[in-house]
Amino acid sequence: MSPLLDCHTHITDQRSIGDVFTHLERYGQGRSVVLPIAAGDCTGVGPDNHEWRVELTVEAYERHGGRVIPFCHVNPLARDAMDQLRAYHGTGIFAGFGEHKVRIACDHPASMEIYQFCGEVGWPVLLHFDYQDFHNYNIEAFHRVLESCPDTRFIGHAQSWWANLSAEVVRDYQSPDFEEYPQGPLLPGGLIDRWLEQYPNLYTDLSARSAFMALGRDPEFTRGFLQRHRAKLMWGSDCPCLDGEGNLADGRTRDCLSGLMLPLLQEQCDSQDHYDDLVRRNAERLLGL
Repeated sequence: MSPLLDCHTHITDQRSIGDVFTHLERYGQGRSVVLPIAAGDCTGVGPDNHEWRVELTVEAYERHGGRVIPFCHVNPLARDAMDQLRAYHGTGIFAGFGEHKVRIACDHPASMEIYQFCGEVGWPVLLHFDYQDFHNYNIEAFHRVLESCPDTRFIGHAQSWWANLSAEVVRDYQSPDFEEYPQGPLLPGGLIDRWLEQYPNLYTDLSARSAFMALGRDPEFTRGFLQRHRAKLMWGSDCPCLDGEGNLADGRTRDCLSGLMLPLLQEQCDSQDHYDDLVRRNAERLLGL
């Protein structure tokens, strides 16, 4: 099995860093990027909720060193957001910023200030894009973010992001034609495909059900997409299971997202070298590992 770098994992009170490693080792040895989400009204994480905390990420890093690649996150609407961010940078341990999963527009001034700072210090920013009124909405304006912050490297992720792989997409979640995970053939010319070509500071992770569903829609399109953007795509799981076999902390089971995506990539990549770029080397290059 190829060495792996899972660029999208979370730890919580119910999913430890040990569970993250057990999940990864079901498919190969490697490292994990661990993404916290700060408390705040705009993030949906309450102040008394101990899950997602940056402190959990720091503890995992201190225990496991090079196997954990820690990111940090702040509530952009907090009055001391930039002070927190500078303090995190001062520790010297963080490799990036995110998951930036916030219920404000993707081009909100508070987020723009954070993006600019991350560009100055060399941190990539991982964003969760959702639909109107939800996380990082107004995706149509994101090209202006890319242009305003040319020194900041952005990693796109989640439902609205991957829906816009096609040029034909219903963005109004109240429309009767809306699908959170669209199906069927992809129409060339979608925002994501065009932006990855146009903007050198844009990347995407291949994580979660949103990426799997998008790449499974149209195999012929997917083969071309994986080749066109070979240097900008990074596999991640964003899987909640504990063991790589779909077992969840609450006793339920579901498909393991790594078990779905990795075989799809093996089938669609044109060589082992191509596959290794997607599951490890691109993330290593982006993160300077």
